[in-house]
Amino acid sequence: MRWRKKIHKGKQETGIVEGAFSGWKVILNVDQTKEAGFRRLLQSGGAKVFSGHSASLFKEATHLFADFSKLKPDDSRVNVAEAAAQGVNCLKPEYIADYLIQDPPPPSESYCLPEVESYLQNNSDLGTGLSQKRKALGEMSRVKRSRIH
Repeated sequence: MRWRKKIHKGKQETGIVEGAFSGWKVILNVDQTKEAGFRRLLQSGGAKVFSGHSASLFKEATHLFADFSKLKPDDSRVNVAEAAAQGVNCLKPEYIADYLIQDPPPPSESYCLPEVESYLQNNSDLGTGLSQKRKALGEMSRVKRSRIH
């Protein structure tokens, strides 16, 4: 409801419609039975959702949502460490709903995938640059949200 009001108000004031996920470029690596629902939700909020999750998409992506615990043993798994090394926010899918519902939205750092945490600990000098890029991405989305008010 909060997002619908913001979108309606923004459309009235500026004629520009920006959804809750405007500017997000997303890679999904989740259970196939849930992927279509996540894809529709993200796209309806203005996100671009990539098909597949190849390493070549890491340069373009802003967010990667993965839940390896729900994947089947033969499902392919994205290389989270490589995505994180290229500055992609690698998060648990729960962030999507919490981002929509909570006001203000929660910090994305609280939803980091465990694989990213261990990667950052093993590459501490890289972690500083990544956290700065992640912070910049977070600030960028806050700026976008403020235009909707």
